[in-house]
Amino acid sequence: MTKHDQSFIESLLRHKGNTVRENQQALFEKFIKEEHILQAVQMIIKSQNDIVESWKERSMIDDILQKHITLPNGRVNKAYNFTFDPAALGLQEMGDFDWSIPPELGIAFDEAANTISGIPKQQGEFILSLLFRLKHHPADRAFSEKKIHLVVNPDPKSLWQYLPSDKEDKYWQPDQDAITLPFGDRKLVIASKRGRSHAHEGKFRDDSFGCDFNTEKGWGIIAVADGAGSAKYSRKGANIACKAAVTSFQELLAGDRINVLEEAIAAYLGDPSEDNQKKVSVQFIEQLGKLAFIAQGKIKQEAQDNGAEVKDYATTLIFALVKKYAAGYVISSFWVGDGGIGIYQDATGEAFVMGTPDSGEFAGQTRFLTMSDIFANGAYVNRIRFKVVPDFTALMLMTDGITDPKFQTDANLQKNEVWRELWQDLNGTNEDGAKVNFAGSPAEVQECLLSWLDFWSPGNHDDRTIAILY
Repeated sequence: MTKHDQSFIESLLRHKGNTVRENQQALFEKFIKEEHILQAVQMIIKSQNDIVESWKERSMIDDILQKHITLPNGRVNKAYNFTFDPAALGLQEMGDFDWSIPPELGIAFDEAANTISGIPKQQGEFILSLLFRLKHHPADRAFSEKKIHLVVNPDPKSLWQYLPSDKEDKYWQPDQDAITLPFGDRKLVIASKRGRSHAHEGKFRDDSFGCDFNTEKGWGIIAVADGAGSAKYSRKGANIACKAAVTSFQELLAGDRINVLEEAIAAYLGDPSEDNQKKVSVQFIEQLGKLAFIAQGKIKQEAQDNGAEVKDYATTLIFALVKKYAAGYVISSFWVGDGGIGIYQDATGEAFVMGTPDSGEFAGQTRFLTMSDIFANGAYVNRIRFKVVPDFTALMLMTDGITDPKFQTDANLQKNEVWRELWQDLNGTNEDGAKVNFAGSPAEVQECLLSWLDFWSPGNHDDRTIAILY
């Protein structure tokens, strides 16, 4: 028997009120050497050690069970990925572990990567089971179980209703529309879709667009417009503005004035002097100003014919005339209201913005084509631009349903990197993986662009229209 065992017996006897007296030492030494006493002491010590180890084990398991573990919230139809690192979570005593996850949830535990990943299919609160052993536990030891909550939020898109607009309305137009068009050595695609806020209430799409390309003259026109949400007939105003711009463009090409414009452009391309530049500017100001002025007049006539006010047809308008020359592409634009138009060159990452948006100091303060002062005292002159570029990746015209979420501020319209991000976004760099395959067939490009317009942007649910010459 060891001294430790002897001390243990003495302490036990003393604890029970049986102190070994001085004259009992010889008796005590004989007593502690008896086999059954030795066995009893070893059994008691082992039992005590078992109790202590059992408590330590229970305590470590309880520490793990009490440890607060927060799983990041998931979202229906959005990829979920969480790496489970016990040490990083303060679970140093955890050994083998596994996760039990309801299979219908759409996510699973990858043991090799230690990740919980997948695409959640159901919204709500779910209980996941973390099964674990302590580090010193053998592999055949039963798992302990820790319950952990996971919240899966609904897909925000699913919270929006899609109510059809009234087809019986005299100014009804389809809730979405798109077109593709050969445009000289280029291609044009335009897509327009009713915003979620309008679809939720069964309202109309207020955006519109128009386009045309004259193969004989080599000139093309692209127009987009956004009817004011507060104006009851704005969808018709936008429609009239685009159609009138296209019709006036066709009439321009059929007349003699186009020859004067062409001569001025030819002189400028041959000699880009300040004088020749002014002559081209004067021609574009005259011709584009006339197109816009006629569009305003058509809207006024519509209002008069229907006993309404012109402001009931309030709309923005952006349009561009494009022609390719040997020296490059000549592009001229007119822009009133918000939205945006820019020429983007991916090779250099540069963008040239063809004007300035009329966003106003506060929301809803944009300017409209229908306002009486747009053409007063030659104010429209500053709304017209022209640019000659040797090449470009895309000419893009957009309503604010695109510019608000993608550019966010007017200042960002002037930043090359934001235009680059938009182009990359169109080519699939987004969380939805939505991509416009510009190398595809016209029908495919058109369908892809309509799908891309469904992108999610919190707080931005307006009608969306974008025209891309590429």
